[in-house]
Amino acid sequence: MNAEAQIIDLMTRIRALETHTAQVIADLTDLRAEMRQDVAALNDELAGLRRHMDEHFTCIRSELLHRFRVIQGEVIA
Repeated sequence: MNAEAQIIDLMTRIRALETHTAQVIADLTDLRAEMRQDVAALNDELAGLRRHMDEHFTCIRSELLHRFRVIQGEVIA
């Protein structure tokens, strides 16, 4: 193979590599966008769970305080 053929072969391989690199970059960009959406959805779910758990905690705390006051009243009486 002469030098010109080698150069043409190398140029062809470089172009193919550039094309594949561009595709990988595009795929990574898409993946990052999907991951951002997934993380945002997860944050929304976690916020909902926190609110839900806070509501339960508030109810349980009120019930425990009520029971404590009843028991405290029985002990004093």
